[in-house]
Amino acid sequence: MASSSPIPTLQQPWMNSHGDAPSLSLPPLRSCTAAKELHQLHACVIKSPHPARVNHFIEACAASPVSESMLYARSVFDGIERPTPFAWNTMLRGYAQGDDAQEAILLFCRMLCYDHLLADRFTFPFLFKSCTRLPAIEEGRQCHACAVKRALDGDDYVQRSLVRMYVDFGEIVDAMKVFVRCSGSVGVVPWNDMIRGCCRAGEMDVARQLFDEMPQRNSVSWTVLINGYVKNGDMRRARRLFDEMPEKDGFAWNSMIRGYTQCGQVEEGRELFDEMPQKDVVSWTTMISGYSQNCMFKEALDLFHEMQVVKAKPNRLTLVSVLPAVAQLGALAQGKWIHAYIEKMNVEIDGVLGSALIDMYCKCGNISEGVQLFENLTLKELSTWNSMITGLAAHGLSDEARSIFSRFLDLKLVPNEITFTSVLNACGHGGFVDEGRSIFSLMVNKYNIIPNSMHYGCMVDILGRAGHLQEAKELIESMPMEPNAVIWKTLLNACRMHGNTEIISEVAEHVIELEPHDSGSYILISNTYRDAGLLDEGSQVRRMMNDRKVHKIAGCSWIEVNGAMHEFLAGGESPHPQHKEIWSMVVEMDRLLKQQDGLP
Repeated sequence: MASSSPIPTLQQPWMNSHGDAPSLSLPPLRSCTAAKELHQLHACVIKSPHPARVNHFIEACAASPVSESMLYARSVFDGIERPTPFAWNTMLRGYAQGDDAQEAILLFCRMLCYDHLLADRFTFPFLFKSCTRLPAIEEGRQCHACAVKRALDGDDYVQRSLVRMYVDFGEIVDAMKVFVRCSGSVGVVPWNDMIRGCCRAGEMDVARQLFDEMPQRNSVSWTVLINGYVKNGDMRRARRLFDEMPEKDGFAWNSMIRGYTQCGQVEEGRELFDEMPQKDVVSWTTMISGYSQNCMFKEALDLFHEMQVVKAKPNRLTLVSVLPAVAQLGALAQGKWIHAYIEKMNVEIDGVLGSALIDMYCKCGNISEGVQLFENLTLKELSTWNSMITGLAAHGLSDEARSIFSRFLDLKLVPNEITFTSVLNACGHGGFVDEGRSIFSLMVNKYNIIPNSMHYGCMVDILGRAGHLQEAKELIESMPMEPNAVIWKTLLNACRMHGNTEIISEVAEHVIELEPHDSGSYILISNTYRDAGLLDEGSQVRRMMNDRKVHKIAGCSWIEVNGAMHEFLAGGESPHPQHKEIWSMVVEMDRLLKQQDGLP
């Protein structure tokens, strides 16, 4: 049927040289990226409502990234007197791939009422995908039953989709039942899905058996099993399989690096990182994140600098990974540079990135910048509020922290465990004992949050700072979980602060029992005894430390000068490269101070 398009710019490529509607598969239509283009296509359909043109228009809407495209497609679809199976399936595909998967299920019900014979082998994969996205496992089973009733459950396309749906739901037994019925022509995808599902379920022996039985493998097969070993903490088998992998892709490299760093084997992860033939932004981010998670903050920042040298462009996750390292090192200049980079590159500051920036400014001592950033954020997520309350509390600004918490509650937002930890910490710094008790009660009775050890630790700190040492001790003894060393040391610090000698011995005994090899615990106990005038007891703790061969860990500090981090270790080990010049300056400063005060 010949028809010339009323819009010359659309004659190519969606119409042939004679103005005829082309075949049912027109990839060029998927390039409609603006509502105006869809309107133009719709004009063509109205001008010449050929069924093929209508189907192609619906297909264009279903594949278009334009937000209102599916509404547009539905309005046209509802006007079709007798939709073809292609039209039904195209609409289902659009809903399955969009943000309204539930509409696909409802449309399928309408399809069954209209003509139950219309459903074909292309219908059900879109339904299974929609059920997965909802998620709706029972509806997925019902769709499976519909496919069985239509004798479509033996189709390769349907079987592949069924296996993936059950795997995504974690229903490995059902997935296996479908998988064993698959014909040999289903290809490698269901095998990979089954291996992935077994890995997620922790069934690594079954996953390996499937891998060994595969008639053919691709890079995904290797990577999925390697990643399974990594996530289950079996780095030995992961490395063995990785070394056997014929062609290693970036995902396999990154998965191994992530696995090593998560297991604390950071050096092994760095070795792999250095061996990578090609590094992408995920590789850099994985290694930087690994350093940060293992408290190797200087190494994380150094690697971020190296990333800039090779002109690798960081993404949002890279910035979120490096900011904690900046915060811990107090590298304010670096943090400001990252913030400026974010603004220059128009990176959206969401809740996660905003929280990381606020935390960085607070820990670097620039609390005013953190407050300003917090107030300027249009979208404040729960983590953002938590970071601000925590930062204010850490700076001793207890009134401001409590004010932020009050604003939070006024907005009818729901706090979590971290929120209460932060505000209780603020109460401790400010000496607000009654309010601390009230907030603890609020957490338990109104928000039904079961207190964890950190909440109890905050309450012990609140009571201890205020001198309520016996009440703090009774609270520890009433805890439903075993109190850790941090809580007992909090009480010990309170004893030292108030000069209380009555419960020092008992508290010290708990601390040493829980941390027999921690030098800091012995030093704290010894100093507490000495400050209380119990010199013999303090000396006895020091002798116990020596007898147990507990060595004091050298203190470490950093300072940022002209954007570069300088590390200093106590005890003279690994001295700073310029330690002689630094020491000469200290001597000179001491001489000048004495000269100014008239001292010899």
